[in-house]
Amino acid sequence: MKRTKARLKINQILTGKKTNLRVVGCLLFREWDKKDKRFYYWEEWEITGLADYDSWVEYDHSNQTVSLYEPIRFTQAIDPTQLEKGQSFTVSEQDGKDHVVVVDEVGIGEIMNIKGKNTYQVFPKELMAYATLKDTGAPKNRQLITIEKYNNREYDAYRKIQLSDKEQKEMFGRTIKPIDWTTIIVIAIFIAIILFAFIFDNNSDGSNGGGHGGSRSVYGGSSGGGLGK
Repeated sequence: MKRTKARLKINQILTGKKTNLRVVGCLLFREWDKKDKRFYYWEEWEITGLADYDSWVEYDHSNQTVSLYEPIRFTQAIDPTQLEKGQSFTVSEQDGKDHVVVVDEVGIGEIMNIKGKNTYQVFPKELMAYATLKDTGAPKNRQLITIEKYNNREYDAYRKIQLSDKEQKEMFGRTIKPIDWTTIIVIAIFIAIILFAFIFDNNSDGSNGGGHGGSRSVYGGSSGGGLGK
């Protein structure tokens, strides 16, 4: 079974600069890409402790990005299965704000793994329809809205906010994306090779210098003796 990769685990406490969060659940998804002929994976971790109870952290396996899902509540449910890429329409929040959005992506994810206790009762192999909307009137890092549909009846909408490493450390006290051990090992080997070459070069210079010094001493002694005579 495919495993999760994010540096998170159930019941983990995440202490940021101004936050104290707890990891309570996780869903691992996959989606078949007909064009690339391969599966793409991502995982969504439910966390508590933020102002909104229904908050999640997403880790995308393909581009290694970490995003925060902040719930956004519209006056009407949006069915992602009825949307098409490129479609444009207006949505209204419950507080009265209107947003003109464009459908950026639609798809269906399959639940591959479930951890902890999640808001909705779901099961492995269950499908989740989703759509990504782009709100061009919002600040650059808050333009994406994710719509999800579970159990063919549960609709959720979230602001999808990509978090930099710095922002992850401020919010969670650590980075969420996994450590790239391959890169670390390659860098360590490269540094070791440089150090070995440096030490070997110094030892070689020391040995050569000692040999020349001894030679000069011998010849110098003989020459000095000859001149004295």
